Amino acid sequence: MSMIELKGVGRVFRTSEVETIALENVNISVEGGEFVAVMGPSGCGKSTLLNIMGLLDRPTEGEVILKGKPTGSLSDREAAAFRNRTVGFVFQSFHLIPSLNVLQNVEMPLLYCGMSEGKRHERARQLLEQVGMSHRLRHLPSQLSGGQSQRVAIARAMACNPDVLLADEPTGNLDSHMSTEIMQLLLNLNRQEGRTIVMVTHNEEQARQANRIIRFFDGRQVE
Repeated sequence: MSMIELKGVGRVFRTSEVETIALENVNISVEGGEFVAVMGPSGCGKSTLLNIMGLLDRPTEGEVILKGKPTGSLSDREAAAFRNRTVGFVFQSFHLIPSLNVLQNVEMPLLYCGMSEGKRHERARQLLEQVGMSHRLRHLPSQLSGGQSQRVAIARAMACNPDVLLADEPTGNLDSHMSTEIMQLLLNLNRQEGRTIVMVTHNEEQARQANRIIRFFDGRQVE
């Protein structure tokens, strides 16, 4: 089954003075359990593509079908609820909450999943153990390295057990050693747990480890 389908998707950003075409006539199908890498120069629409796939943004035209469900008619509240159940996000800059410790950061999405406090603690601890961060539960983000922060961010993205992980340059702020470790963690989630992953990257070597590569240029899918 196709986990993500984009049909004729376009996204235009307009101001009173200028119109910018971020995406134009994008047609993509991502199967369940697939690992897809998205590549292209900066400013070509890759992050906009992920935001639309993950229902953080709506297309100007075209249709987004997620897990077999057309999403165009969903209200903002319905889209948010569906997104929280279905999609996890991993960002280049981690986006951890500075005032919360590691355990609390991973627990945060579980508040929106309606999970009890005891189950939130248990689930977060399990995920942090899975990503090798169980020894840092009480540390704040400022006390972590980049690689450790990204591990916590991946655990947080997995909190509500999503079918899809959308990763936007997940190794972009890391050195080569940590980049390899984070990439291996994502590959394990895909190959061992069957998570569908779409990853934006500038790293050709990492992209080649995916099932396939989709290339963009000036908002258009070129390969």
